[in-house]
Amino acid sequence: MYPLLLKILNVIAYLCFLGTNVYSGLGPQTDKTPYHEGYPTYITPASFTFGIWGFIHLLLGCFVIYQFFTSADEVVVEGINWHFISISLWNTAWLALWANDLLVLSWIAIVITASEVSHVYWVLKRKFEPVSVGDKLWIHLPFSLYQAWIAVVFILSTFVAFTPEKLPDEDPSNLIRVLVFLALSFLGIHVIYYVDSFKIDLTGSIVIAWSLFGIAAGQEDPFIHWSAIVIGSASALYILKPLVFKYFLHRSSDENESLLPHHRR
Repeated sequence: MYPLLLKILNVIAYLCFLGTNVYSGLGPQTDKTPYHEGYPTYITPASFTFGIWGFIHLLLGCFVIYQFFTSADEVVVEGINWHFISISLWNTAWLALWANDLLVLSWIAIVITASEVSHVYWVLKRKFEPVSVGDKLWIHLPFSLYQAWIAVVFILSTFVAFTPEKLPDEDPSNLIRVLVFLALSFLGIHVIYYVDSFKIDLTGSIVIAWSLFGIAAGQEDPFIHWSAIVIGSASALYILKPLVFKYFLHRSSDENESLLPHHRR
């Protein structure tokens, strides 16, 4: 009874979460949502960047369907447990508080959301290896993308809550430029960590790189714009590191094998 109840509540939480986000993006008060630059900052990405959020929602929808398969019982009940419900509620609260100009409270909500998402992400990484393609696509992939994206949202919310609003035709102060550069570097370090961690996470790295290019596209200040491009480009190249290593190691192995018969002669 408990696993079934948990899964049903996951569906309800997801529908509330999805409905709130759709309303925020398409409703009558889009000027007070994160998706339409209601509170522009010097790190706000271009609006197209938020398209990744729709993809994450789609994958989470697949997750709440896939959870009803018997093969997903253990990871859903013992791994994710009640955390998905908590994540959905806190993320919904973040949007509601943002829309009502309670920006510091919305920041607190996203901090809690980020901690919950990170908890699920690491539980899945360390304790629940995917045993099928379904596990990879509908359980691990959604939370991998979500964990990377929530880091971007956390930074955006921090700037909205604690830095001056970006004004047209006004350059940022040197302090703001430094803070933006530190935030961009923080995202770049995320990519390094994802790639070099004990279990490589290229999908999360791609989300971060995508967001860095989105920030570059959304900012006109030369220092911020080019900082985002440089860090984004470096991140994109770093993502290729494991693929390049794998290619050259495989090629070296093939060459060594081809030489073995020659030495035997």
